[in-house]
Amino acid sequence: MATWADVSLSTPMTIVGVDEEPKDFDSATGLEAKCPMCRAQTSASLDEARHAALRSNYPRTYIERQTEEAEVEDGRESIQTITLYIGNRHSLITPAENSTNMHEWTFFVKPSRTDIIEEVQILLHPTFRPSRIIRSRPPYEIRRLGWGYFTITAAVILRAGYGWVSSDAEPSPDGVENGMLRLDWELDFSSFDGKGAMGRCRLKVKNDRQWDGGEDPEDEREMGRMVKQYQRDGRYEPPEEE
Repeated sequence: MATWADVSLSTPMTIVGVDEEPKDFDSATGLEAKCPMCRAQTSASLDEARHAALRSNYPRTYIERQTEEAEVEDGRESIQTITLYIGNRHSLITPAENSTNMHEWTFFVKPSRTDIIEEVQILLHPTFRPSRIIRSRPPYEIRRLGWGYFTITAAVILRAGYGWVSSDAEPSPDGVENGMLRLDWELDFSSFDGKGAMGRCRLKVKNDRQWDGGEDPEDEREMGRMVKQYQRDGRYEPPEEE
């Protein structure tokens, strides 16, 4: 069951309350997948009693199976699953004079790992000025007032060397393959007693490569992203002129 669920891991969005905190993905207890027969959403967890019985009754087969799984995991070690939340908090307010804005909302993207995120681009309705906001550091969120709801798109861009394992992934703005993933969220003003809601996603990320100083164009793009990342973190020192 655990092996099937790991292979069949999908990326459905589970709606939860805004107070749930992001946690690292636990492959033993956090698997969420659709049954290949009925397509119902399921989860997998280890049956400790059965696990112990199998190990005791079939020691040789158990060791062989462990060896096989270790070999499979070696091939997957560069792929990780992260938890990402996208959603909004909400509260009703008294509109100012000559205003119809009665909703105060905060849109956010909360990944369980922020160390691999280069930036999040937030695309609002074109009536907002500005309608495109970039957040390069957590928290990746914005607060606004409004009179109605609409769909917000968040483009989550990974740092150099990482790529999304998804058919929906796109090249990042600087051309790195699978470096950007767009997620849509319709503002929610009614769920959970009007406090807002968020969607929980399980997403796969691959640690593609390390920059090796070669002259390949992709190497140069990744080096540029790393320099930008270090400049933002205050750790970049330009090379001394000879």
